[in-house]
Amino acid sequence: MSVSRRQVLYLGGAVAAGAALIPPFAHADDPIPTPITDDASLERALPALSNWGRWGPDDQLGTLNFITVETRLAAAALIRSGRVVPLGREFSPQTPRLRDFSYEMRTFKNDALPDEAASIDIVGMTCHGFALTHVDALCHYFTPPGPYWTPTGRQGMYNGYPVDDVTPNGALELGIEHVGATGIVGRGVLLDVAEMHGGPLPLGTIITVADLEAAERAHGVKVGEGDIAFIRNGAGSDNTFQNGSGLHAECLPWLRDRRVAVLSSDSDSDVHPTVPGFNKWTLPMHMVGIPYMGLQILDNTELDGLAQACAQEGRWEFFLSVAPWRMRGATGSVVNPLAMF
Repeated sequence: MSVSRRQVLYLGGAVAAGAALIPPFAHADDPIPTPITDDASLERALPALSNWGRWGPDDQLGTLNFITVETRLAAAALIRSGRVVPLGREFSPQTPRLRDFSYEMRTFKNDALPDEAASIDIVGMTCHGFALTHVDALCHYFTPPGPYWTPTGRQGMYNGYPVDDVTPNGALELGIEHVGATGIVGRGVLLDVAEMHGGPLPLGTIITVADLEAAERAHGVKVGEGDIAFIRNGAGSDNTFQNGSGLHAECLPWLRDRRVAVLSSDSDSDVHPTVPGFNKWTLPMHMVGIPYMGLQILDNTELDGLAQACAQEGRWEFFLSVAPWRMRGATGSVVNPLAMF
């Protein structure tokens, strides 16, 4: 069995020249040709799912463009009780499944004045995987190599930026700094699929559009344009790359049609092991969502406390703020999203 780069990632410890060649965006509301049930039907849907050119040839924000001044102000109006719920997973050097993690604590406690008595620590890590809550930059995933449809007819990153823009010194385009410039600030909505099924979903459960809409109806909310959608499967940190619940590829058109700005869950939003029928497009939320749709994905959020807060507050919508670090060219950032009621 061949091993993909993403399997290695989780199991192993200048303006694009082609951007100007993107045809004008003209398929915002095109219907998906057939239901997405396997690799072939997903590939037929790619032209309708793609957002290349939608916000111009130089766009680097993707679906974050759905968040506007108006949506931020509307989200701010949801702050009533002042309750704050952190959605980032707490971690330490002993947390399992940290990738490429290094840690050194240094103390300076015996130096006479004017030197300071203090401590500092040095942290190194890969900001991806299942141990950390993180947001993926749009340079994190490429379209697949080979004869797969793209608006330019060749492999690339979102909006036609070439993969060669990812250099040893960082990504020249689509780095996390573009998200960090304004952060992610808007209306969060919790769709508690676990609650709909009576408790945490068994690892590897496939979440469908019917599940998402059932959760909407149960709590009287509807995911709409510019929203940050949180999909709770209830298994939290038990989700892994070997066994984890996530969304079926049939949810991609739903995310497109609802104009979701950010997708998040208490896993990475993909199903592990892969859904039968998807032998090439094994991780559609990432493989299609990021490079084709420009979808911002917020992985591994802590949603049990959020679910409890929503139930106590009696509402499943809230103000949400995420502030990624402003490291130029980085493929992602560890974050602690804050929900405020």
